Amino acid sequence: MNTKTRRDELLSTIAIDPILHHVVDDLAALERLIPEAPSEIESLALFRNQLPRLLEIRGRGQAHTEQVRRLIELIAREPHQVETWIDVVNALTIVTNASNLALLLLPARSDDDAWAREQFGRNLLRHTRRNGDGEEIALAHRAVGELPRRPHHLTLPDTGDAVREIIETMARRAGALQPKAEAAEPGAPCVYTLEQAKSLKAYFTAARDLAGMFGRAQQLLAMVDEMRAITEPDAMTTDAIESGLILAYATLLRVALWPARCEADVAAKIAARDLVRSRDADPDRFGALWEIAFGQGETVAGQSSRFLNVAEYD
Repeated sequence: MNTKTRRDELLSTIAIDPILHHVVDDLAALERLIPEAPSEIESLALFRNQLPRLLEIRGRGQAHTEQVRRLIELIAREPHQVETWIDVVNALTIVTNASNLALLLLPARSDDDAWAREQFGRNLLRHTRRNGDGEEIALAHRAVGELPRRPHHLTLPDTGDAVREIIETMARRAGALQPKAEAAEPGAPCVYTLEQAKSLKAYFTAARDLAGMFGRAQQLLAMVDEMRAITEPDAMTTDAIESGLILAYATLLRVALWPARCEADVAAKIAARDLVRSRDADPDRFGALWEIAFGQGETVAGQSSRFLNVAEYD
């Protein structure tokens, strides 16, 4: 994968892939993991075991961040290319933000997952402290949650087997953080580069049914609330509640991330915001993630008259 800018590279000479690939971000991709089952509760409970690896999500987010940096450097060489490439920037921004939000939304189910989330969380807090205001710092702390006081990677091995294990672990994680831009199975997320500019533009310009997404999230949260009312829930119900929350908030985060293109989109974003802020029983970090995603979506919307800012209607 081309992640670094060559000295002689120009946007005007990049070899664009003529094939139109279906771009899928890490939040949208969760829906495809819901298995068929005799009941919705069983389906949600089984979904808990289908969740993607956080280390792979971290790799995709990092790879797309590098593509954004590459594009910014190239635009600096050819400023007249801004309009041609602006929707590629927007697409990569949303895909990157979706990966980062998914990384903090989903549960860690392995040591690699925990490591990926911890490393990203520390980086996010460091970046926010340097560049954010008090409100942004507080949101970042809420979104990241409690971190170990001592970073896991600083724990030193004390036996030969432990040394070998840590070397293998470091190699595996380093490889995962440098994913290749390879075709994925239909509906699965993968890494996209500037060479897939045509596909990225199509992803960004495609109409998004934000009202439909909001309705889906409402449906999931209604199911969660019904299951929470069960006096003595069994393990399947407990798993289904967690899965329902994950899927609902993944959908709400997508509503927040995408810029509004019409008044119906604005209404959906306002309704989503009000719903999230009213749900005191849900994990606090989920609400913080939504506020972060909403700010990111409004930043994209503010760059062009093609989009509407919620603040103008609120």
